[in-house]
Amino acid sequence: MEGDRIPVPKDCSEAELRAYAERVGYPFEKLWEDVHADAGADVLSVVAAFGLNELWASLGMRENVHEVVVGGRFRLIRRVGAGSYGTVYEAEDVELGRKVAVKVMPIEDPDIADREGKALAAVNHPSIVKIFDHGRADDYRWLVLEFLDGPTLDRWCEGKGTREILSRYREAGEGLAAAHRQGLIHRDFKPGNVMITAEGHAVVTDFGLARNLESLNDRAPEESTLMGSGTLGFLSRERLQGAPGDERSDQFAFCVSLWWTLTGSHPFDVGGELRDYFDAMGGPPRGGRTLPRRLRRVLERGLAPLPGDRWPSMARLLEELGDATSRRRAWWLGAVLFLLGSGTLISWNARVLFESAPFEIQMSLVDEMSLEALEAIEDDDHAAIVQALSMGYPAAMREGRADDFIRVSWLAATTLQDAGNDFDAEFAWAMTGRLARQAQLSELEDYAWRQVRKLSPHL
Repeated sequence: MEGDRIPVPKDCSEAELRAYAERVGYPFEKLWEDVHADAGADVLSVVAAFGLNELWASLGMRENVHEVVVGGRFRLIRRVGAGSYGTVYEAEDVELGRKVAVKVMPIEDPDIADREGKALAAVNHPSIVKIFDHGRADDYRWLVLEFLDGPTLDRWCEGKGTREILSRYREAGEGLAAAHRQGLIHRDFKPGNVMITAEGHAVVTDFGLARNLESLNDRAPEESTLMGSGTLGFLSRERLQGAPGDERSDQFAFCVSLWWTLTGSHPFDVGGELRDYFDAMGGPPRGGRTLPRRLRRVLERGLAPLPGDRWPSMARLLEELGDATSRRRAWWLGAVLFLLGSGTLISWNARVLFESAPFEIQMSLVDEMSLEALEAIEDDDHAAIVQALSMGYPAAMREGRADDFIRVSWLAATTLQDAGNDFDAEFAWAMTGRLARQAQLSELEDYAWRQVRKLSPHL
C-alpha cells in the first residue's frame, strides 16, 4: 500500500541518495528519478522518517534529526533488519523504560491486522517471541516484541553436533506447535527466523507473515499468487501453487530446515529452474543417506508432497522426532546383545520394546548404531545395515567395546549372507573378524575370516 512521500533534499549527492535508498528499502534508480522530477517515493511513512534521520545523521546535520515514535510510546533507536515483509527496529518503551523490538509492515486489511495482532499476543510460550503490543497507523501496522540480540539458528548450528542441533530445533518446533494450538500459522518458518537467547534457548520470531486459520480460509482464490508469501526454499508445494497453507505447510518448512541443517543439502534443490524445483518436490528428498534411518523416515513424511500425507500435527511430528532420537533404549539393548551372544535368534519388534522403555539413559554411539543395525535387520534394509556398521565399527574400536558391537556385526553378516548379498556380507564378516581380534575371540575371528574367504575365493 502506498504511504507518505519522502522529502529528500535536492542538494544530496548520488552516493548519499544511494545510501538513503538502501536504508528505506527503495530502488535507487526510482528514487533518483523521483528526486529530479520533484517527486517523492512511496514507502511507509515511519520508514521514510527514520531513514531521513539516518541520512541527516550521516551528513553531520543532527539538528535536523527528530525522534520517530510508534504508537505514542515506542521510540525508534536503530534499524536492525529489513526485508520484503517489514522493517525491524530496536526501540525504547518510554513508559516502561525497557528495550523492545518494533516491526512495521504494510497495513493490508485493517480488520485482519487487528484480529491477528490479538491472536499473536495471546500466544504465550517460551519458544515464541513475546509480543507486548500491536496497532496500526494510517499506512502501516506494527508489532512490539521482546528484543532478542542472539544469533539466528542457522548461525548457531555451525560446528554443533547433531544432538545439540536437534534439541534447538525441537524447542523451535514446540513454539510452532503452540502457535498452531492458537489457530496461528507462521508461513515463513526458516532457521533465519529463529533466534538463540543468551541462555541457549530457541525462540521463533518474525511473525509478520503469520495468519490465523480464519483469515486464511476466508481468502478468495484470486488473492493468492503462485509464490504466495514467504521464502522460496521453504515453501511447500501447495504454497507454490498459490494456496495460503496451513499447519502442515509450517511442518514442511520445519522439516526442510532441519534436513538442510543436518545434511548440508536442500532436500529438493536440483540447481535448475523453478519448474525443476517444483517437480523435484513431487519425489523423495535428496541427500539424506547420512541421517540415521529412523530420523530420516520422520523427516521424509513431513516433506511429503501432499499435505494429507504429512504428520497430522506439529505436536505429532515432534513426538516422532523425539522417539527417533531418544537415548532411552539401552535397558533392553543389553538384553538383546546378550541373546545374540548366546546364539539365540530374536524375532520381536524392536520398536515395541523401545516405546515401552520406562526411563531414559545416556547412550553411546555404539549403542545407537547397534539399535540402527538391529532395526535395519528387522526391515531387511541392507543399505541401512551397512551404514550402521560403518558408523558403529570405528566407535566400538575407539571406545574399547569391540566385544559388544561384534554381536551386532555377526548377526548383520549372517543376515546379509543368507539373503544372497555376498558383497555386503563379505564387508560385514571382515568387520566381525577385526572386532573379534580386538576382543581376543580367536575362534570367532577364525570363523569370520573363513566366511570372507568363502565369499571371495580369490583372497
